[in-house]
Amino acid sequence: MHIKNLHGSDARTGLHGKGHPSAPSERARQIASLFDLPEPIEAYEFPQRGNINRETFLIIAGPRGERGEYLLQLLNPEVFSRPRAVMDAMNSCIQAQQKALSECVLREDEEWEPVRLITTKEGGNYLEISDQGGCKCWRMMRKISHARSYKNLREIPDPPGRLKVAEQAGRGLALFGILTASMDPSAMACPLPGYRDTHRYYDQLASVLAGSRTLQDAAAFLPAEPVLRRSTQEHFLVHIQPEEYRRRLGDPQLQPLIARALEQKSFAVTLQEELRSGDLKKAVVHGDTKLDNFLFSTLTGKLKGLVDLDTVMPHTWLTDWGDLARSLANAAGEIEPDPHRIEVDLEVFEALARGFIRRAPPLQRQEMNLMVEAAQIMALELGIRFLADYLRGDSYFKLSPGEPPDLNKIRAIVQFTLFERLRARADSAKRCIAEACKE
Repeated sequence: MHIKNLHGSDARTGLHGKGHPSAPSERARQIASLFDLPEPIEAYEFPQRGNINRETFLIIAGPRGERGEYLLQLLNPEVFSRPRAVMDAMNSCIQAQQKALSECVLREDEEWEPVRLITTKEGGNYLEISDQGGCKCWRMMRKISHARSYKNLREIPDPPGRLKVAEQAGRGLALFGILTASMDPSAMACPLPGYRDTHRYYDQLASVLAGSRTLQDAAAFLPAEPVLRRSTQEHFLVHIQPEEYRRRLGDPQLQPLIARALEQKSFAVTLQEELRSGDLKKAVVHGDTKLDNFLFSTLTGKLKGLVDLDTVMPHTWLTDWGDLARSLANAAGEIEPDPHRIEVDLEVFEALARGFIRRAPPLQRQEMNLMVEAAQIMALELGIRFLADYLRGDSYFKLSPGEPPDLNKIRAIVQFTLFERLRARADSAKRCIAEACKE
Protein backbone atom coordinates (compact mmCIF):
# COMPACT_ATOMS: atom_id res chain seq x y z
CA MET A 1 0.00 0.00 0.00
CA HIS A 2 1.01 3.56 -0.60
CA ILE A 3 0.86 5.73 2.52
CA LYS A 4 0.76 9.51 2.56
CA ASN A 5 0.42 11.43 5.81
CA LEU A 6 -1.09 14.84 6.47
CA HIS A 7 2.07 16.69 5.53
CA GLY A 8 2.37 14.99 2.17
CA SER A 9 5.46 12.87 2.83
CA ASP A 10 5.39 9.32 1.48
CA ALA A 11 6.23 5.94 2.97
CA ARG A 12 6.25 2.37 1.77
CA THR A 13 5.19 -0.43 4.09
CA GLY A 14 4.62 -4.13 3.94
CA LEU A 15 0.86 -3.80 4.36
CA HIS A 16 -0.02 -6.40 1.74
CA GLY A 17 0.73 -4.19 -1.25
CA LYS A 18 -2.33 -5.31 -3.24
CA GLY A 19 -4.72 -4.37 -0.43
CA HIS A 20 -5.58 -7.95 0.59
CA PRO A 21 -4.69 -8.37 4.28
CA SER A 22 -4.78 -11.82 5.86
CA ALA A 23 -7.39 -10.68 8.40
CA PRO A 24 -8.99 -7.32 9.29
CA SER A 25 -7.45 -7.21 12.77
CA GLU A 26 -3.96 -8.04 11.47
CA ARG A 27 -4.27 -5.33 8.83
CA ALA A 28 -5.44 -2.94 11.56
CA ARG A 29 -2.43 -3.87 13.69
CA GLN A 30 -0.09 -3.07 10.84
CA ILE A 31 -1.79 0.27 10.15
CA ALA A 32 -1.69 1.07 13.88
CA SER A 33 2.08 0.51 13.84
CA LEU A 34 2.38 3.62 11.64
CA PHE A 35 1.10 5.80 14.51
CA ASP A 36 3.16 7.02 17.42
CA LEU A 37 2.31 4.17 19.79
CA PRO A 38 4.49 2.13 22.13
CA GLU A 39 5.18 -1.51 21.27
CA PRO A 40 3.85 -4.17 21.34
CA ILE A 41 0.62 -3.44 19.48
CA GLU A 42 -2.49 -5.63 19.36
CA ALA A 43 -5.69 -5.02 17.39
CA TYR A 44 -9.23 -6.30 17.96
CA GLU A 45 -12.64 -5.74 16.42
CA PHE A 46 -14.51 -2.97 18.28
CA PRO A 47 -18.15 -4.00 18.79
CA GLN A 48 -19.40 -0.49 19.66
CA ARG A 49 -18.58 0.91 16.22
CA GLY A 50 -21.14 3.27 14.72
CA ASN A 51 -23.38 3.05 11.67
CA ILE A 52 -21.14 5.16 9.41
CA ASN A 53 -17.48 4.46 10.27
CA ARG A 54 -17.87 0.71 10.58
CA GLU A 55 -14.17 -0.11 10.32
CA THR A 56 -13.23 0.68 13.92
CA PHE A 57 -10.70 -1.32 15.92
CA LEU A 58 -9.62 -1.43 19.55
CA ILE A 59 -5.85 -1.06 19.74
CA ILE A 60 -3.94 -2.08 22.86
CA ALA A 61 -0.37 -0.82 22.92
CA GLY A 62 2.58 -0.73 25.27
CA PRO A 63 4.49 -3.10 27.53
CA ARG A 64 2.75 -5.13 30.21
CA GLY A 65 1.72 -2.94 33.13
CA GLU A 66 1.76 0.22 31.00
CA ARG A 67 -0.70 -0.69 28.28
CA GLY A 68 -2.99 1.92 26.82
CA GLU A 69 -6.22 1.59 24.82
CA TYR A 70 -6.81 3.39 21.54
CA LEU A 71 -9.34 3.42 18.72
CA LEU A 72 -8.26 3.08 15.09
CA GLN A 73 -10.91 4.21 12.66
CA LEU A 74 -11.39 4.43 8.92
CA LEU A 75 -13.40 7.43 7.74
CA ASN A 76 -16.05 5.89 5.52
CA PRO A 77 -15.01 7.01 2.01
CA GLU A 78 -18.54 6.48 0.68
CA VAL A 79 -19.85 9.13 3.09
CA PHE A 80 -16.90 11.45 3.67
CA SER A 81 -15.65 12.49 0.25
CA ARG A 82 -13.52 15.27 1.77
CA PRO A 83 -11.64 13.58 4.64
CA ARG A 84 -9.11 16.38 5.02
CA ALA A 85 -11.93 18.85 5.70
CA VAL A 86 -13.40 16.44 8.25
CA MET A 87 -10.06 16.06 10.03
CA ASP A 88 -9.27 19.78 9.92
CA ALA A 89 -12.62 20.61 11.51
CA MET A 90 -12.18 17.85 14.08
CA ASN A 91 -8.70 19.03 15.02
CA SER A 92 -9.83 22.67 15.31
CA CYS A 93 -12.70 21.57 17.55
CA ILE A 94 -10.37 19.57 19.81
CA GLN A 95 -7.95 22.49 20.09
CA ALA A 96 -10.77 24.89 20.98
CA GLN A 97 -11.94 22.55 23.75
CA GLN A 98 -8.43 22.17 25.12
CA LYS A 99 -7.93 25.94 25.13
CA ALA A 100 -11.22 26.54 26.94
CA LEU A 101 -10.39 23.89 29.54
CA SER A 102 -7.02 25.53 30.16
CA GLU A 103 -8.94 28.74 30.90
CA CYS A 104 -10.94 26.91 33.59
CA VAL A 105 -14.42 27.33 32.10
CA LEU A 106 -15.72 24.24 33.93
CA ARG A 107 -17.42 24.46 37.28
CA GLU A 108 -16.17 22.42 40.22
CA ASP A 109 -18.84 19.74 39.78
CA GLU A 110 -18.23 19.27 36.02
CA GLU A 111 -16.03 16.86 34.07
CA TRP A 112 -14.91 16.97 30.45
CA GLU A 113 -12.30 15.09 28.47
CA PRO A 114 -11.86 16.00 24.79
CA VAL A 115 -11.05 13.46 22.13
CA ARG A 116 -7.28 13.15 21.73
CA LEU A 117 -5.77 12.37 18.33
CA ILE A 118 -2.60 10.29 18.19
CA THR A 119 -0.17 11.49 15.54
CA THR A 120 1.58 9.30 13.03
CA LYS A 121 5.25 8.53 13.41
CA GLU A 122 5.87 11.25 10.84
CA GLY A 123 3.84 13.83 12.76
CA GLY A 124 0.56 13.83 10.81
CA ASN A 125 -2.87 13.86 12.38
CA TYR A 126 -4.03 11.00 10.19
CA LEU A 127 -2.93 8.58 7.47
CA GLU A 128 -3.98 8.60 3.85
CA ILE A 129 -3.59 5.10 2.44
CA SER A 130 -3.81 4.73 -1.31
CA ASP A 131 -4.49 1.34 -2.85
CA GLN A 132 -6.52 -0.09 -5.72
CA GLY A 133 -9.71 0.91 -3.89
CA GLY A 134 -8.73 4.57 -3.82
CA CYS A 135 -7.49 6.87 -1.06
CA LYS A 136 -8.60 6.07 2.48
CA CYS A 137 -8.19 8.08 5.66
CA TRP A 138 -7.30 6.40 8.97
CA ARG A 139 -7.10 8.13 12.35
CA MET A 140 -6.07 7.04 15.83
CA MET A 141 -7.64 8.32 19.05
CA ARG A 142 -6.89 7.65 22.69
CA LYS A 143 -9.81 5.69 24.17
CA ILE A 144 -11.34 7.75 26.96
CA SER A 145 -11.08 5.74 30.15
CA HIS A 146 -13.73 5.16 32.84
CA ALA A 147 -16.44 6.16 30.40
CA ARG A 148 -19.50 4.57 28.88
CA SER A 149 -22.23 5.46 26.45
CA TYR A 150 -25.87 4.44 26.01
CA LYS A 151 -27.51 3.47 22.75
CA ASN A 152 -30.80 4.73 24.17
CA LEU A 153 -32.45 5.50 27.48
CA ARG A 154 -34.17 2.11 27.52
CA GLU A 155 -30.84 0.60 28.57
CA ILE A 156 -31.32 2.30 31.94
CA PRO A 157 -33.82 0.25 33.98
CA ASP A 158 -34.95 2.83 36.55
CA PRO A 159 -36.86 6.01 35.56
CA PRO A 160 -34.84 8.31 37.88
CA GLY A 161 -31.65 7.05 36.23
CA ARG A 162 -33.05 7.81 32.79
CA LEU A 163 -33.95 11.36 33.82
CA LYS A 164 -30.49 11.89 35.31
CA VAL A 165 -28.83 10.82 32.06
CA ALA A 166 -31.17 13.04 30.02
CA GLU A 167 -30.36 16.04 32.23
CA GLN A 168 -26.63 15.33 31.99
CA ALA A 169 -26.90 15.09 28.20
CA GLY A 170 -28.58 18.48 28.07
CA ARG A 171 -25.86 19.93 30.25
CA GLY A 172 -23.23 18.31 28.04
CA LEU A 173 -24.68 19.90 24.93
CA ALA A 174 -24.52 23.30 26.61
CA LEU A 175 -20.92 22.62 27.68
CA PHE A 176 -19.94 21.70 24.15
CA GLY A 177 -21.19 25.11 23.01
CA ILE A 178 -19.21 26.84 25.75
CA LEU A 179 -16.03 24.90 25.02
CA THR A 180 -16.18 25.64 21.28
CA ALA A 181 -17.32 29.25 21.57
CA SER A 182 -13.92 30.57 20.46
CA MET A 183 -14.30 28.93 17.03
CA ASP A 184 -15.35 31.20 14.18
CA PRO A 185 -18.22 29.55 12.28
CA SER A 186 -17.76 31.90 9.33
CA ALA A 187 -14.27 30.47 8.81
CA MET A 188 -15.54 26.90 8.61
CA ALA A 189 -16.89 24.91 5.71
CA CYS A 190 -19.23 21.99 6.12
CA PRO A 191 -17.00 18.88 6.06
CA LEU A 192 -19.90 16.88 4.67
CA PRO A 193 -21.38 18.92 1.78
CA GLY A 194 -25.17 18.97 1.80
CA TYR A 195 -25.48 17.76 5.39
CA ARG A 196 -28.21 19.51 7.39
CA ASP A 197 -29.32 21.25 4.19
CA THR A 198 -33.09 20.77 4.36
CA HIS A 199 -33.70 22.38 0.98
CA ARG A 200 -31.27 19.87 -0.55
CA TYR A 201 -33.06 16.94 1.09
CA TYR A 202 -36.32 18.13 -0.45
CA ASP A 203 -34.63 18.38 -3.85
CA GLN A 204 -33.43 14.79 -3.48
CA LEU A 205 -36.91 13.62 -2.54
CA ALA A 206 -38.42 15.45 -5.53
CA SER A 207 -35.86 13.91 -7.89
CA VAL A 208 -36.51 10.41 -6.53
CA LEU A 209 -40.28 10.89 -6.75
CA ALA A 210 -39.76 11.90 -10.39
CA GLY A 211 -37.96 8.60 -10.96
CA SER A 212 -34.61 10.11 -11.96
CA ARG A 213 -32.10 7.42 -12.93
CA THR A 214 -29.40 9.46 -14.64
CA LEU A 215 -27.79 12.81 -13.95
CA GLN A 216 -29.52 14.10 -17.05
CA ASP A 217 -32.87 13.01 -15.59
CA ALA A 218 -32.03 14.80 -12.33
CA ALA A 219 -30.60 17.96 -13.89
CA ALA A 220 -33.44 20.19 -12.72
CA PHE A 221 -32.94 19.08 -9.10
CA LEU A 222 -29.13 18.97 -8.80
CA PRO A 223 -27.20 21.72 -7.01
CA ALA A 224 -25.17 24.09 -9.17
CA GLU A 225 -22.18 24.30 -6.84
CA PRO A 226 -19.58 21.77 -8.12
CA VAL A 227 -18.34 20.33 -4.79
CA LEU A 228 -21.86 19.97 -3.44
CA ARG A 229 -23.01 18.37 -6.69
CA ARG A 230 -20.18 15.83 -6.78
CA SER A 231 -20.70 14.94 -3.13
CA THR A 232 -24.45 14.43 -3.26
CA GLN A 233 -25.45 13.60 -6.85
CA GLU A 234 -25.92 9.84 -6.35
CA HIS A 235 -28.60 10.55 -3.75
CA PHE A 236 -30.74 12.27 -6.40
CA LEU A 237 -30.98 9.02 -8.37
CA VAL A 238 -33.01 5.83 -8.12
CA HIS A 239 -30.69 2.82 -7.76
CA ILE A 240 -33.13 -0.12 -7.74
CA GLN A 241 -34.88 -1.99 -10.51
CA PRO A 242 -37.99 -0.31 -11.98
CA GLU A 243 -40.36 -2.96 -10.66
CA GLU A 244 -39.04 -2.66 -7.10
CA TYR A 245 -39.08 1.14 -7.34
CA ARG A 246 -42.74 1.11 -8.41
CA ARG A 247 -43.57 -1.26 -5.56
CA ARG A 248 -41.94 1.02 -3.00
CA LEU A 249 -43.40 4.17 -4.48
CA GLY A 250 -46.90 2.67 -4.48
CA ASP A 251 -46.70 1.35 -0.93
CA PRO A 252 -49.92 2.52 0.76
CA GLN A 253 -48.05 3.04 4.04
CA LEU A 254 -45.82 5.60 2.36
CA GLN A 255 -48.44 7.66 0.57
CA PRO A 256 -49.41 9.70 3.65
CA LEU A 257 -45.73 10.21 4.47
CA ILE A 258 -45.01 11.60 1.02
CA ALA A 259 -48.04 13.89 1.23
CA ARG A 260 -47.06 15.05 4.73
CA ALA A 261 -43.49 15.76 3.67
CA LEU A 262 -44.57 17.91 0.75
CA GLU A 263 -47.19 19.87 2.66
CA GLN A 264 -44.76 20.62 5.53
CA LYS A 265 -41.89 21.94 3.42
CA SER A 266 -42.21 25.56 4.52
CA PHE A 267 -42.11 24.47 8.16
CA ALA A 268 -39.25 22.00 7.64
CA VAL A 269 -36.94 24.71 6.26
CA THR A 270 -37.68 27.17 9.09
CA LEU A 271 -34.27 26.99 10.76
CA GLN A 272 -32.43 27.21 7.46
CA GLU A 273 -34.45 30.25 6.39
CA GLU A 274 -34.00 31.94 9.79
CA LEU A 275 -30.24 31.51 9.39
CA ARG A 276 -30.32 32.97 5.88
CA SER A 277 -32.26 36.01 7.07
CA GLY A 278 -29.94 36.58 10.01
CA ASP A 279 -32.67 36.12 12.60
CA LEU A 280 -30.67 33.17 13.94
CA LYS A 281 -26.93 33.36 14.43
CA LYS A 282 -24.50 30.68 13.32
CA ALA A 283 -22.47 28.70 15.81
CA VAL A 284 -20.13 25.73 15.59
CA VAL A 285 -22.34 22.69 16.12
CA HIS A 286 -21.60 19.02 16.69
CA GLY A 287 -23.97 17.82 13.97
CA ASP A 288 -24.83 14.36 15.33
CA THR A 289 -26.11 14.58 18.88
CA LYS A 290 -27.49 11.08 19.28
CA LEU A 291 -27.20 9.73 22.81
CA ASP A 292 -24.43 7.24 22.10
CA ASN A 293 -22.08 10.09 21.20
CA PHE A 294 -22.27 11.34 24.80
CA LEU A 295 -19.81 9.73 27.21
CA PHE A 296 -20.67 9.35 30.88
CA SER A 297 -18.25 8.69 33.72
CA THR A 298 -18.47 5.17 35.14
CA LEU A 299 -17.20 6.59 38.44
CA THR A 300 -19.55 9.55 38.97
CA GLY A 301 -22.30 9.17 36.37
CA LYS A 302 -21.63 12.69 35.14
CA LEU A 303 -21.30 13.70 31.52
CA LYS A 304 -17.66 13.34 30.52
CA GLY A 305 -17.48 14.30 26.85
CA LEU A 306 -18.99 14.39 23.39
CA VAL A 307 -17.34 12.25 20.72
CA ASP A 308 -17.71 11.59 16.97
CA LEU A 309 -16.62 14.98 15.63
CA ASP A 310 -17.03 14.12 11.94
CA THR A 311 -19.86 16.59 11.37
CA VAL A 312 -18.61 19.66 13.26
CA MET A 313 -19.89 22.53 11.13
CA PRO A 314 -21.45 26.02 11.12
CA HIS A 315 -25.20 26.01 11.77
CA THR A 316 -27.62 27.01 14.50
CA TRP A 317 -27.28 25.18 17.82
CA LEU A 318 -31.01 24.51 17.53
CA THR A 319 -30.26 21.63 15.15
CA ASP A 320 -28.11 19.95 17.82
CA TRP A 321 -30.73 20.61 20.46
CA GLY A 322 -33.60 19.49 18.25
CA ASP A 323 -31.86 16.28 17.20
CA LEU A 324 -31.08 15.36 20.79
CA ALA A 325 -34.57 16.26 22.00
CA ARG A 326 -36.41 14.33 19.29
CA SER A 327 -34.28 11.22 19.84
CA LEU A 328 -34.37 11.16 23.66
CA ALA A 329 -38.06 12.03 23.97
CA ASN A 330 -39.03 9.15 21.69
CA ALA A 331 -39.64 6.45 24.28
CA ALA A 332 -40.14 3.68 21.72
CA GLY A 333 -36.85 4.10 19.84
CA GLU A 334 -35.81 4.65 16.24
CA ILE A 335 -36.87 1.30 14.75
CA GLU A 336 -40.18 0.57 16.48
CA PRO A 337 -42.34 -1.27 13.91
CA ASP A 338 -45.62 -0.38 15.67
CA PRO A 339 -46.34 3.36 15.24
CA HIS A 340 -48.95 3.22 18.02
CA ARG A 341 -46.16 2.69 20.54
CA ILE A 342 -44.38 5.92 19.63
CA GLU A 343 -44.99 8.51 22.32
CA VAL A 344 -43.26 11.62 23.62
CA ASP A 345 -41.82 11.27 27.13
CA LEU A 346 -42.32 14.75 28.54
CA GLU A 347 -40.42 13.94 31.73
CA VAL A 348 -37.35 13.19 29.64
CA PHE A 349 -37.91 16.33 27.56
CA GLU A 350 -38.17 18.42 30.72
CA ALA A 351 -35.02 16.90 32.24
CA LEU A 352 -33.10 17.50 29.00
CA ALA A 353 -34.31 21.12 28.81
CA ARG A 354 -33.43 21.70 32.46
CA GLY A 355 -29.88 20.41 31.99
CA PHE A 356 -29.33 22.47 28.86
CA ILE A 357 -30.90 25.77 29.91
CA ARG A 358 -29.31 25.79 33.37
CA ARG A 359 -25.81 25.62 31.86
CA ALA A 360 -26.14 27.36 28.51
CA PRO A 361 -24.94 30.97 28.10
CA PRO A 362 -27.62 33.62 27.51
CA LEU A 363 -29.75 32.64 24.52
CA GLN A 364 -31.47 34.84 21.97
CA ARG A 365 -35.22 35.18 22.43
CA GLN A 366 -35.82 33.88 18.89
CA GLU A 367 -33.69 30.83 19.67
CA MET A 368 -35.66 30.13 22.82
CA ASN A 369 -38.92 30.54 20.95
CA LEU A 370 -37.89 27.84 18.46
CA MET A 371 -36.64 25.15 20.86
CA VAL A 372 -39.86 23.13 20.74
CA GLU A 373 -40.23 23.54 16.97
CA ALA A 374 -36.60 22.51 16.48
CA ALA A 375 -37.33 19.01 17.80
CA GLN A 376 -40.27 18.72 15.38
CA ILE A 377 -38.17 20.00 12.47
CA MET A 378 -35.36 17.53 13.10
CA ALA A 379 -37.81 14.61 13.28
CA LEU A 380 -39.40 15.75 10.02
CA GLU A 381 -36.03 16.26 8.30
CA LEU A 382 -34.78 12.84 9.32
CA GLY A 383 -38.07 11.28 8.21
CA ILE A 384 -37.64 12.87 4.78
CA ARG A 385 -34.10 11.53 4.53
CA PHE A 386 -35.15 7.98 5.43
CA LEU A 387 -38.13 8.18 3.07
CA ALA A 388 -36.06 9.35 0.09
CA ASP A 389 -33.37 6.78 0.82
CA TYR A 390 -35.83 3.90 0.96
CA LEU A 391 -37.47 4.97 -2.30
CA ARG A 392 -34.15 5.25 -4.18
CA GLY A 393 -32.72 1.99 -2.87
CA ASP A 394 -30.91 2.67 0.43
CA SER A 395 -27.91 4.43 -1.10
CA TYR A 396 -27.07 6.53 1.98
CA PHE A 397 -28.32 4.61 5.02
CA LYS A 398 -26.89 1.37 3.71
CA LEU A 399 -28.19 -1.88 5.14
CA SER A 400 -25.93 -4.42 6.81
CA PRO A 401 -26.27 -8.16 6.30
CA GLY A 402 -29.13 -9.44 8.40
CA GLU A 403 -30.98 -6.12 8.56
CA PRO A 404 -34.53 -6.14 7.15
CA PRO A 405 -34.87 -4.76 3.60
CA ASP A 406 -37.57 -2.33 4.74
CA LEU A 407 -35.53 -0.92 7.65
CA ASN A 408 -35.38 2.60 6.21
CA LYS A 409 -39.12 2.48 5.58
CA ILE A 410 -39.64 1.64 9.27
CA ARG A 411 -37.27 4.43 10.26
CA ALA A 412 -39.17 6.90 8.08
CA ILE A 413 -42.53 5.90 9.58
CA VAL A 414 -41.09 6.30 13.09
CA GLN A 415 -39.84 9.83 12.42
CA PHE A 416 -43.01 11.04 10.71
CA THR A 417 -45.07 9.58 13.55
CA LEU A 418 -42.77 11.22 16.09
CA PHE A 419 -43.18 14.52 14.26
CA GLU A 420 -46.96 14.26 14.69
CA ARG A 421 -46.63 13.31 18.37
CA LEU A 422 -44.26 16.21 19.04
CA ARG A 423 -46.68 18.63 17.40
CA ALA A 424 -49.55 17.29 19.47
CA ARG A 425 -47.53 17.82 22.70
CA ALA A 426 -46.10 21.20 21.70
CA ASP A 427 -47.95 23.21 24.36
CA SER A 428 -46.78 20.88 27.10
CA ALA A 429 -43.22 20.99 25.74
CA LYS A 430 -43.28 24.79 25.77
CA ARG A 431 -44.31 24.68 29.44
CA CYS A 432 -41.29 22.44 30.10
CA ILE A 433 -39.04 25.05 28.53
CA ALA A 434 -40.68 27.84 30.51
CA GLU A 435 -40.27 25.93 33.78
CA ALA A 436 -36.62 25.24 33.04
CA CYS A 437 -36.05 28.96 32.45
CA LYS A 438 -37.41 29.79 35.90
CA GLU A 439 -34.99 27.56 37.79
